[in-house]
Amino acid sequence: MAALVHFDAQGRWSRTLSGEAAVGVALRGLGLSFGRWPRRELGDGSLDAVLAAYGPELDALKAQLSIRSVDRVSVKPGNPDWPALRQRFLGEHTHADAEIRYFLGGSGLFYIRVADGHLALLCEAGDWIIVPAGVRHFFDAGERPDFDALRLFSIPQGW
Repeated sequence: MAALVHFDAQGRWSRTLSGEAAVGVALRGLGLSFGRWPRRELGDGSLDAVLAAYGPELDALKAQLSIRSVDRVSVKPGNPDWPALRQRFLGEHTHADAEIRYFLGGSGLFYIRVADGHLALLCEAGDWIIVPAGVRHFFDAGERPDFDALRLFSIPQGW
């Protein structure tokens, strides 16, 4: 279930929205996009099988956002590279390209800078988010990460 939490400038929890519709409306008001795609069987689990399973959805995004490359990032509990990768993700940053993610499995939190604090968006399997270029944000999946996501880029070299 979609959940969006607002933290004020002092980091205090101020309000929570739940449900895809309410979260989508709130994010659209800030220039972000969020939604859900139906979860599908992924065949042999390869990137090619995932791309084939989500062909119609990906084709629509490719047409809308000039997507030129798609890759996949999967991090499971116990991954020895997670502490260093987590530090990289936790640094608030922007991109010259939109950050587009579709969660195939697991979950993570996107934190988005807003004028009066931060929003924390819980993304779970089936959720997608588009963070436009130039929007300050960061990502966390906790100390024991468990997520599998497609990353879509209009700039071929990605992040």
